[in-house]
This record gives sequence, structure tokens and C-alpha cells, in this order.
Amino acid sequence: MAFSNLSSLQQRILTALIVLPICIAAVYYGYPYFDILASFILFAMMREWSKMVLDQTYHPMGYILAALMLSFIYTDVTYKKYVQYSLILFAGSFPIHILMKKRLFDYFVFVIGTLYISWSVYILIQLVHEGLTRFFIWILLIIWASDTGAYFTGRFIGGPKLAPTISPNKTWSGFIGGCGVATLVGVLVGPYLQDFYRTPFSMAIVACSLSLVSHMGDLLESLLKRYYDVKDTGTLLPGHGGLLDRLDSLLLVSFAAGLLLIIGY
Repeated sequence: MAFSNLSSLQQRILTALIVLPICIAAVYYGYPYFDILASFILFAMMREWSKMVLDQTYHPMGYILAALMLSFIYTDVTYKKYVQYSLILFAGSFPIHILMKKRLFDYFVFVIGTLYISWSVYILIQLVHEGLTRFFIWILLIIWASDTGAYFTGRFIGGPKLAPTISPNKTWSGFIGGCGVATLVGVLVGPYLQDFYRTPFSMAIVACSLSLVSHMGDLLESLLKRYYDVKDTGTLLPGHGGLLDRLDSLLLVSFAAGLLLIIGY
């Protein structure tokens, strides 16, 4: 039976069975396997982002900024410098778009989104490089618990919609249930974090906060897709859509996790 002849659910399951072992192995074995996977994911997301926002399959600015991010990972250049270089490139290319009468607002959104996506991938790679694989896996468990808890509580309890104009299927009960399940999982798995483990209360606060951020990442993606009238950001993952469709929560959570590490949590 051809893959395209399978139902959407069958495609989702089969895709997950193929992709998940690859991702888990890459995280477990670390450099260089995870770096290769993360680089592929970053450039694939740049392609989806460019297509959605600028209606261009390829845009040089996105790939230049992404390549800069990857190059800085293996040098002593800080993310602050990366942002500075990115802003210089953005400022230099902006007049060209003015002369070409391009959609300036969309281009601005594109560059900001590129910086955001690159920063999030940068954080994930740094977690693996610095031996924080357990913390990385803990983050993935928080997101999974949040999504699973939200799905089942929202389905069985229902109730008022969380953001009907953005994502009609999301409910307040699902949101609360997702945060609750994520908090529970975060506390139970917390002791395995070793150096990052604090008190159960502090782990509950962090887990609940990351669950909240996870929901925000999902809503942000839905808002952007509605604004640009896009159902899926891509077709790379049959049954799931594009990488941005599946990693929307992880991007914002990794962004927030990076801030936690920066402030010295």
C-alpha cells in the first residue's frame, strides 16, 4: 500500500515511528549527530517560514542568518554579537526592499521570526554540547505532557474556548489540564535532573511555566497561519504537516529555557 493511500492517523503514526527513534538517537549520541539533525531542521524551517511569510520557497536572508547562527556555535562569538550582525544585515537589506516595493511588514516579520527560530535551535544545540541532555529530555517531556493533558482533558471535559478566533479546538479545560499534567510530570521526573534539580515546589513552578509557554507557542503558530491563510507550514512530515507545525511549542519553550539558563537558574 502506498504511503499516500494511508489515512491521516495512519500517516501520523507511521511518521512518528520513523522520526522519533532518529531524534532520540541523535539527542542521546550528541555531537556530531544532533548537530547534523538540528542543522537540517533549521534550514527546513527556514524554507517553510520563507514560503509562509514571503511566499518564496527560498529567501537568502533567512539562510544567511541561519548559517551565521550555526557558525557562531563553533566559535567564541556570543549571541549578542549574532544579533548585532543580524541587525546590520537586516538594516542593509531593508532599503533594497523599499526600492523594490516589497511587503515591508512581512519582511520585518520574516527577519524577526528567523532570529527567533535560529535562537531556539541554538539553545537546543548548546544544551547537547554542554552535556545537559537530561534537561533537554525533561523539556521534551514537559511539552509532551502538556500536549497530551490538554488533548484528553479538552476532549472529555470541553467547555469554553480558549481562543476561538485563533484556534477553535482549544479549550480552557484543555489548557488547565495540560498545565496540570505537565507540572506533575515535571515534579516526578525532576530528581533525575541532578544539578538542575531544586525543590519540588520550584520544579513545579518551572514545569507549569514552560507548559504555559508551550501553549503560547502553539497559539502563536496558529495566529500566524491564520494571518497568512495557511493550513500547514509544509508537507515534510506526512500526517503532521511541516516542521514548524510540530515544533511550534518546542521553539518557544527552548527560547524560554535559554533565558532561564542565562539568568542562572
